[in-house]
Amino acid sequence: MNKKHTEAESLLLVQSGIFALEKRFLQGEMNLQDIKSIVPCYLHLNNANTVAVEYIDPDISRDFPISPEDVEADGMAALKKLCHPLDFMNLTQTVPSCLENSDPYSTISIFERLRQRLEGDIEYNLYFTIFRLINQDQCLGVTLPTHNMNNMANKISGILDDYEFLKTNFQRFASLTKREKKILSLLAGGKNNPGISEELFISRRTVENHRKSIIKKLELKNFAHLIQFAKAFDLV
Repeated sequence: MNKKHTEAESLLLVQSGIFALEKRFLQGEMNLQDIKSIVPCYLHLNNANTVAVEYIDPDISRDFPISPEDVEADGMAALKKLCHPLDFMNLTQTVPSCLENSDPYSTISIFERLRQRLEGDIEYNLYFTIFRLINQDQCLGVTLPTHNMNNMANKISGILDDYEFLKTNFQRFASLTKREKKILSLLAGGKNNPGISEELFISRRTVENHRKSIIKKLELKNFAHLIQFAKAFDLV
């Protein structure tokens, strides 16, 4: 029987589940179609600097009024054709700056109204898209309809059985700043405070303050627990 989640719980479960699947994709353990076989969604690759569409999976052409030919001809025009005008402005202005200032371990989530192939009088429906950098110039987008977010959360909750630690600790990890994630990575790699201070050009006191913040946010018990976080979230 499906559990009824609050909207916030559903969003968190979906985000953590997509993070786990993207982790497998980036590690070469699955391809884009493998992700779609697990979670019904729309997959696309976007330019990290402009959000222009660079690849769409076949289902997007079936359900939305853009084609691979549109994407190949002009990825920005294809995106504009798909999005509500206000959401197009938000995407192109907000997402690139967020990606530029994020780290490779972060996801960026956004609600957007997308134009569908006409269904009665409804021109746009609301969707939820999660972006994650896969290299310096490109990000992977996973788009899901919002109307069945609770069902999606239940499905993803099952998927995450093998990622219990990730599911339980995703919100804690997401609370770390970009600098704290970097220091966590260096600590897991064997660096001590003086070494981190030298590599990041910050004072040892600043390093120690970051360490205290990391320990508090992640509720770390010992160094083995720190390593567990670093491995689960691809920091080592």
